Amino acid sequence: MRPISEMAVFIEVVDQGSFSAAARRLGLASSVVADRVKGLERRLGVRLLARTTRRQSLTEAGATYLREARAILATVTSLETRLSEECSRPLGVLKVTAPSPVGRQWIAPFVGDFVRRYPAVRVHLTLEDRYADIVGEGFDVAIRGGPVVDTALTGRRLFETRRVVVASPDYLARHGPPESPDELASHTCIVFNTERHFHAEWRFGRGDSARNLRVTGALAGTNSELPVVWALAGLGLAQKSWWEVADHIRAGRLVTVLDPFEPEPATFFAIHPVSSAQSRKIALFVDELAATLKGLTCPD
Repeated sequence: MRPISEMAVFIEVVDQGSFSAAARRLGLASSVVADRVKGLERRLGVRLLARTTRRQSLTEAGATYLREARAILATVTSLETRLSEECSRPLGVLKVTAPSPVGRQWIAPFVGDFVRRYPAVRVHLTLEDRYADIVGEGFDVAIRGGPVVDTALTGRRLFETRRVVVASPDYLARHGPPESPDELASHTCIVFNTERHFHAEWRFGRGDSARNLRVTGALAGTNSELPVVWALAGLGLAQKSWWEVADHIRAGRLVTVLDPFEPEPATFFAIHPVSSAQSRKIALFVDELAATLKGLTCPD
């Protein structure tokens, strides 16, 4: 018998004035109620009720236990009620992390609309390019690209995006376009690397021909938007998501290269350590975000 349950039975016995009355209220046999109170006294090593054939009364220890037990049960009841309400309706703080470009493009506008629809929810949005420790840093939802590799977390697919290699017309006029990924060794690559290195893994090809190629660049940054800035300046080649460079491609400021070796699309997920079934605010956030981004697959 758990201590909280024993407390509840003891309080009911005191409030009802007898084991039999408490048993009727709890839907238990009188013998069961009596055994639980006696078990509580044995565990505590103290008599809580002074019992005679006609009546029962609290001992001094019993009065102390009753007072403290009522306070504890009130706290537990309040906690369980609050948690139940939070699970059934959106309420409280929601901590979300997302990569900077995705966050500015789609997550931040969605968050603004979300808090307008659910004013009892407060959202703290962190935009950064490193992979945060979701559990350790207390995030409720993380937006991430690539496969969900942590089986302890729950993932919801949001959208897919092409990955393309781009350069400015000026750079290509000076250096010529690479004809295969292996020629990148003789080109200037611009890499994004949160570890502050001058190399990165770029993926090329699909199916059996897919492979990761280690490229090294003269320019590297821990901000994933810098490669686009430097590519526009004619400083080298960058591999980016289509939606990050689509406007520049349409305007002629950037050109795609190595198109025959384009990899399979990258998939973005909303992942969360707590099941959405256990948190109404997480369920609403992820469901509505997925609906907002549904069909957001970049064109071929």
